[in-house]
Amino acid sequence: MRLNSFRPAKKAKDSTNSPKEVPWPGDGVDGFIAAVSRMAAQVPPGSAGQRSFILEASDAFAFIRLQDMGHPLRFLKQMAGKPPQQFGPDGFRADVVDDQNPARHYMAFVFLGFWLPKWLAVMGLWLWEVAGSVRYGYWASKDMQMGYIGIRHGRAVRNSGPTVLPGLIAAELAAPSEKENEKRDNRER
Repeated sequence: MRLNSFRPAKKAKDSTNSPKEVPWPGDGVDGFIAAVSRMAAQVPPGSAGQRSFILEASDAFAFIRLQDMGHPLRFLKQMAGKPPQQFGPDGFRADVVDDQNPARHYMAFVFLGFWLPKWLAVMGLWLWEVAGSVRYGYWASKDMQMGYIGIRHGRAVRNSGPTVLPGLIAAELAAPSEKENEKRDNRER
């Protein structure tokens, strides 16, 4: 099952009749939430729809393509590379972001949280981050925090369906707006 909103941006023609990219809903966390919302709204009910959603979203946002597992080097290179859809770090909480594509890292661990028992997903997170610290020479504590959030959200999608994911992203990954910060500051006074 392929859902229309999982497909890469379509080519459109402008007034000069030359192709140009039609952008996703926006950059950063807002665009990511909008894209996930659109995808989740198209999913048929039931476990088959949930599985389809997680496979398609993981392909689009994290470059996880299970069909390439028979080619381990390609599979690992894809997972460490740029996925078809990217949103950038704008609007994500700064305390969980350490690169230019936080949606990729997050979605990879939503994938693990959906498919694996929690203990095995956490072990996968630790193995991936230990390998990353050897490769890059530093420990990525922000990636660990993002990974734990992703695993928890993957479990929620498995238990409640993909329509819960946009709200979870907004609640736990989006940076507070200036208005929310003002409200918090006023309460603290």
